[in-house]
Amino acid sequence: MSLSKDKYNYCEMMRIVSEPVCGTVTVRSQMGRSMENSCSGFLLDSRAGHFLTHGMVLSEHIDEKSHVFKKLQRNLYCSGRDVLKYMPLDVGVSLPNTVLKFSENSDLKMELGITPSSALTERLQENQCIQFPGEVCGIFCVPSLKNILNKLMPSDSWEFGDEQTNKNKKDKSKSLVSFNLLSCFVLIKLHEWVPFQSTFMVKPSSQNYIGDPVEIMSTPFGGLNPDVFLNSRSEGILSNMAGKNKVLLMTDARCVPGSEGGLLLERNNSSDSYDRPVIGVMIATLCWRNNEWVGLSMACALPDILTAMEAIPVSISPTVSNLVLNSKSDPAFQNLVNSVPLISVRGSWGSGFSVGIQGNEVILLTCNHVVKDCSLSAVRIKWPSGNVYSGKLLYRNVSSPAFDLALLSVKVRPSDLPSIPQTALVEEGEPVLGIGHAVFNEEYDLLPSATSGIVSKVHRMRNKVVMVQTTCAIHAGASGGPIVNRQGGIVGVTVCNAKDVSSGASYPHINMSVPMETVIPIIQQFLQTKDINVLEQLQIKDPYVEGLWGLEAKQRGPKFSSKL
Repeated sequence: MSLSKDKYNYCEMMRIVSEPVCGTVTVRSQMGRSMENSCSGFLLDSRAGHFLTHGMVLSEHIDEKSHVFKKLQRNLYCSGRDVLKYMPLDVGVSLPNTVLKFSENSDLKMELGITPSSALTERLQENQCIQFPGEVCGIFCVPSLKNILNKLMPSDSWEFGDEQTNKNKKDKSKSLVSFNLLSCFVLIKLHEWVPFQSTFMVKPSSQNYIGDPVEIMSTPFGGLNPDVFLNSRSEGILSNMAGKNKVLLMTDARCVPGSEGGLLLERNNSSDSYDRPVIGVMIATLCWRNNEWVGLSMACALPDILTAMEAIPVSISPTVSNLVLNSKSDPAFQNLVNSVPLISVRGSWGSGFSVGIQGNEVILLTCNHVVKDCSLSAVRIKWPSGNVYSGKLLYRNVSSPAFDLALLSVKVRPSDLPSIPQTALVEEGEPVLGIGHAVFNEEYDLLPSATSGIVSKVHRMRNKVVMVQTTCAIHAGASGGPIVNRQGGIVGVTVCNAKDVSSGASYPHINMSVPMETVIPIIQQFLQTKDINVLEQLQIKDPYVEGLWGLEAKQRGPKFSSKL
């Protein structure tokens, strides 16, 4: 079903709820063991009472030797009958108490002659949310999600959850189960259900773009205290996408364990529910790569989940509508994303962006530490189009810790010639985006990722900006990438985040960049004159500025590193 321009009159006529109904599910073992786990989820079919959540809700109840796990591995599906036989569970789903108010006005309820029980009505009056008993009627896997997770985030280098395991035999087994559950979803049939008409919009994955504003609707900590946390929201952007049909979605919107199964929605300033279609379902809230926290959360595109459900033997009719609208993505921003190449030397990589074009040669700005080994190996530049080129070093700032910059030239195909982005003056507190090839190297063939934040601090010396700090999530590989304001102007060059060298903890939301407003006049003068000596002005010898960039502490405390 697709809604016409008269969507408001249509909805009033059908008396439907025009937004997804989200909640939380708690699962307990019936085997006498005090095991309990909970996640977020949402009503997939309000008429039959089908609720969808993520496979992590079963992580405390499945091990790698269990029949259910083996069946999921072999068939990508396990029936509710097998779950009841081999892993009997008590299931409770908490939904906002408005669901009963929806059902009171439902024509469907009148037709079926169903009314809520007195016990249900009493529970409604006492709480902000109401719990329904339920049963698992199927567990299924999304094959395309499983494939890209195995390729992009293998279990030997990635972990997901609120704490890292110690890698003993038991922990490895638990990590293996949790990893395989990432691509699984659980369908639950609610009991004591009172049906009502509802529908919500699903955004086609083809219309998703890096930088799109999104929000997560989920219940932090799952069923711990749904009266307090039920259906909380968190905002961010789409940071990247991967896999067939963009099945894996990455966002910098923050969420915590228990939010798995929550919805990822398109976000804008309108209060109209039709302008907030569902994009995906959350699958991982905390991610660790090689023992370092990655400030991204993961989701699975909802269209791929619905496609996978078509292959399972469960009769269900999701109350969703496909949304077909013109993309709200900013073309200028997408052009910038598609002109940030990955720069690698001897296996280490970073990012860069264009500051000038001379014929078919593009002049790239990056960081000195990205190309520090260029005397030993060639500079390899992979454009977002997939084309690979050899870069030529023009300049490196090797004499000062401040302004860790380098310039490269590269001859590219006409189709890869970028437009030169505008630069802008930086303002403390303004929203910004960081763009770069963080975390994933060139073998994964991804576009650069983007993360959102604000300019948290601007350091000046004699009225000149000498350092810009932001709250964007910055990780290794983003060095040399641009920091961009909401108008598309580049305000900085990403250099580093902060890392406590004594504990090894990194702080991706505390990061530093070189101010473009200070260095771009020097670079433009070089491009006009071709005089390499002009670039010596980038070598700042001032002790105060060098101290800032060296993160030198004037008082005793933890020592920090500032290299990515």
